[in-house]
Amino acid sequence: MSLVEDNDLFFKIMLKRFNELINRQMETVMAQPIAKAAMKNAPQGVTLGEVATPRISVADIVHMGERLVLPEGMSLSEAKTLITRREEYEAQETVLQETFDCFPMDGAVALDHVLNRRYGWATAVTVPGFFQDNPPQLISVEVGPRKVRQVPWGRFVLPNITGYVETGVQKKGDRFCFRLIARILRRNEATMRELLDDLREEVRTNSIYRGQAIKINFLDDEGDVIEWPEAKFLDTDAVDKDILVLSDHLERAVRTNLFTPITRSQDCLANGIPVKRGVLLGGIYGTGKTLIAHVASRLAVESGITFLYIHKATELGLGIEFARQYQSPACVIFCEDIDREMKGERTEEMDIILNMIDGIDAKTSNIIVVLTTNNIKAINPAMLRPGRLDAVIDVVAPDGPAIERLIHVYAAGALEEGIDLREVGETLAGNIPAVIAEVVRRAKLSQLSLQAPGTRVRELSAEALLDAAKTIRAQVALLNPEVKEPDTRLERVFTDVVRKAINGETTIQH
Repeated sequence: MSLVEDNDLFFKIMLKRFNELINRQMETVMAQPIAKAAMKNAPQGVTLGEVATPRISVADIVHMGERLVLPEGMSLSEAKTLITRREEYEAQETVLQETFDCFPMDGAVALDHVLNRRYGWATAVTVPGFFQDNPPQLISVEVGPRKVRQVPWGRFVLPNITGYVETGVQKKGDRFCFRLIARILRRNEATMRELLDDLREEVRTNSIYRGQAIKINFLDDEGDVIEWPEAKFLDTDAVDKDILVLSDHLERAVRTNLFTPITRSQDCLANGIPVKRGVLLGGIYGTGKTLIAHVASRLAVESGITFLYIHKATELGLGIEFARQYQSPACVIFCEDIDREMKGERTEEMDIILNMIDGIDAKTSNIIVVLTTNNIKAINPAMLRPGRLDAVIDVVAPDGPAIERLIHVYAAGALEEGIDLREVGETLAGNIPAVIAEVVRRAKLSQLSLQAPGTRVRELSAEALLDAAKTIRAQVALLNPEVKEPDTRLERVFTDVVRKAINGETTIQH
């Protein structure tokens, strides 16, 4: 092997690995005119095989130290031709593009992380746009509760790369994903592919949404798909798990069917239990359905599971598509008031929602769908069949023992020591938690009126709570009047007369 030192060559050419396949293809094209010229100048009677065709050298170009090392037998002229062809090849423009299986803003933040690791910053310079110079944008992306990050968006250039990269949104199925396009020279192709590899790994392992609680509106007020939906982070640190107090049987049902799959997803899979579940929480207003969801969101975040809140049942399909990107180890989707879309006779819109839930593959999806309704009886039976919903939980108002626990929660240490709350619990049984909270407030006000100004209520008595319970019970009765049925013949006759008069009838049946 010969060594050739050429200072001009050293400083002009960046040595890179040369693709042997491309090299050979180019040599074949170049050899044809050389062979024709040699045949034209050959003496009469000399065949093509006897013509001395110039040898075409093939070699890889590899960066190694500060010397140019040529293969044995390669002349300087051959090396010059080889490097010239490579230089022409690397000066060609190429386009690399990829759509990443992630939410657009998730991809933008991931790209920013990659660029900062590689360069410490991304060069913010103007590049030519279609109509005018298009400077790169820095957009604000919410990356956590009350946390915002500035990331590049649009078209911009990178250090030591000739060309530009451009971020955008690409529809993939029913969801919008992050897209990156790079229009660069081939000499930078290997560097750009390494960057894409890093970005792919960053999206897979460090999503800003994975393991967080978020709220997304996928549809606008007109029911049209929002091309660029915005995710809002929910602050689960503000959720107090202790204020969720349920009757014992209800607490067991919620823990078994909802909280355990969230907090023990890996154990479920290890025991052959699919994480995919459908849970319906039913019950009148104020019984605690939304509070159950809030506690579920905190448990999800503590367990590294994504929690997605969507407001309308018509967005359920888009929510499920979003959840597929973040279902490792699991994803919870919470949607309130499903009865808005699932009551009455079966409709086309209802079938769409049913197909959405049926479309979640139990074998490959770790998606937990939690729905609520204020009227279980109004839900179409097609929604309630096993296979679509694994558990239907009637969230009823707390019983007496649960009321006693709620009073301890709301009183926050202001009860007298050894207090017996059984009578208070029995009096208030069947009332929603908001009523219990008001009873405690009234009892505190009553006690406060007997104390000196500037003092705190520390020994709330059972009697004070019982008095407050009795007064609020009368108020609640006014809000829910019972319809008295006629129970005497005279009342029945009078009622019948009134009804017939209203309906315009004149004959009375005795």
